[in-house]
Amino acid sequence: MFHPNIRRPDTIAVLKVVALDLSAFVPDRISKPAKYFLVANILNGLGNGVFGVVIQLYLMTLGFGSMDLSSTFMMNSLGMLLMTLPAGVIADRYGRGSVFLAGMTATLVAFTLIMIGRTIEVLSIAWLLLGLGNATGSVLGPLYSSLFDNDDMDRAFGLQGAISIMSNAVGSLMGFIPPMMVRSYSLTLQRSYWLVLFIILMFFVAQLPLYYGAIRSSPEPKGNGLAPRFNLRSKAVVYKFSFLYTVQNIAFGFFSFFPYYVNTRFGVQSDALGALYFISRFVQAGSNAAAPKVAKRLGSVKTISLALGLTVPFWLMFPFAPNYLWVSVIYILRLLIGSFCNPLMPSLFYRLLYEEEKATANSLTTMASMGSNMVAPRIGGYLMENVSIDAPAYLGGALYLVYASSFYLLLSNEAEKEKSQSFEA
Repeated sequence: MFHPNIRRPDTIAVLKVVALDLSAFVPDRISKPAKYFLVANILNGLGNGVFGVVIQLYLMTLGFGSMDLSSTFMMNSLGMLLMTLPAGVIADRYGRGSVFLAGMTATLVAFTLIMIGRTIEVLSIAWLLLGLGNATGSVLGPLYSSLFDNDDMDRAFGLQGAISIMSNAVGSLMGFIPPMMVRSYSLTLQRSYWLVLFIILMFFVAQLPLYYGAIRSSPEPKGNGLAPRFNLRSKAVVYKFSFLYTVQNIAFGFFSFFPYYVNTRFGVQSDALGALYFISRFVQAGSNAAAPKVAKRLGSVKTISLALGLTVPFWLMFPFAPNYLWVSVIYILRLLIGSFCNPLMPSLFYRLLYEEEKATANSLTTMASMGSNMVAPRIGGYLMENVSIDAPAYLGGALYLVYASSFYLLLSNEAEKEKSQSFEA
């Protein structure tokens, strides 16, 4: 409502303050391809939110235990290990569009097999194809980074992270649907989880034209039509990030089994798990949005290292939590601190690279990560079944101490690459 007693200079001052506040979190310019990308991220986040809540519980209704799950999930990492580097090299030489479409075809077949599969063999093939599809997703990070100047990069990835997390939070609320179906329609939990998986498939299909539109409307690397060639000038940066991501992924073997963990310890189903994910994603979104502002004062490397180190005590608290409420509190606090790293790490990584090597470099670090991801589920599953269900949490805490100190020591002296960007909104 318009109030005539408010003087124009005051109104302008208020608008300037609002704009100043937003400028700390939102890039100066958001191009049309970037808008396509962010809307696709919303759909992707919704689907991933549902998937993370229900998939392990669904597979448990089929009679699979932690070692079965670890064997199946390992195939995703194998697929990514096989395809990530070729996908990045081909994308840098020929363009991202065809690589992305091939990967999405594999992902669609994988989802179909997950919907109909009832044996470890079929599900393992599904997760292998899922890994092949995820490998081609390595072109998306370099694509998004190419749409912004270096000065905007932290805010760009902060905005992307916040949007993805918020949509993921909303998606996780769909964890309430299966128990509701059981109560209201007398369906089995297995059937209810299957119906929710079908909803995930719809989200996946809807995001494809948006991602493809972003790829087709964005600047492509100039490969000059030559044969695929290994193009990497920033080898030291890639080696360092590969090591750091390897440590991170082995530690995260605990959280890859988190639904199994809380179901085994406290009998938690998808509704309670979905509520936790919903709340925690909002916390995570806040950290993502605030991270660029903190990094502007402390620097990206110091902010990341400090955040990683401060999460260590929370890793070690999980085994001592007496009930699901305390597990939830610890989970949220650890996520609140650790999520400051989420937008800063990819932003720092891409600022340390030349434009023409980004997809290749990202493929290499992803491939190294997938090597550790193949090992991490096996370690986690073995520890849970043969040592203690809490053992992976202790391992994660120890590794995060190594992770935090190594990050600062390895990257504090790396210099950013110059980049000129004049992409029109």
